[in-house]
Amino acid sequence: MKKLALALLAAVSFAFMACAPSKLDIQEAAVTSDVLVEVRQVLNDSISLYVGNVLYLNSKQVVADDLYPLHMSTRDPAEFEKLTATDVINSDEELLNYLRRKAPDMINIGIVVGETAFNEAGFNEQTVVEKLTKIFQKIDGGSLKLFHEKEGQLTDMKKIY
Repeated sequence: MKKLALALLAAVSFAFMACAPSKLDIQEAAVTSDVLVEVRQVLNDSISLYVGNVLYLNSKQVVADDLYPLHMSTRDPAEFEKLTATDVINSDEELLNYLRRKAPDMINIGIVVGETAFNEAGFNEQTVVEKLTKIFQKIDGGSLKLFHEKEGQLTDMKKIY
């Protein structure tokens, strides 16, 4: 009887492991995102940065009751240290328009919660994900996936819609 119970437990465990996305699936989903929004603590800075197709959203800015005004600067990945003007974004619509200028075909969005975001006083992942989901739901026909990052690696993925 114990052997049967252990075999059943093992089968159920393997079934759950088979249902979870593999590391390769997670990386592929992140790479195919039109825009990745990485929420992380940006030390010694109060702005968020847009580099390539990644928006590094400063966790300091998302812990406030209101996300706006959002201070955003674009950096060229080849010349990251070169400073550029900071844009002030005041609404969800302005944020979506800003991102559409950078990624005109933006449909698939990924949200990465970086491990450093949890160092920010008052950071609540659920609240931040709800805020961002509310914004990105305004994009018709898109998809939104949530990733977690630890030690520079994506560890899991959950499809929000």
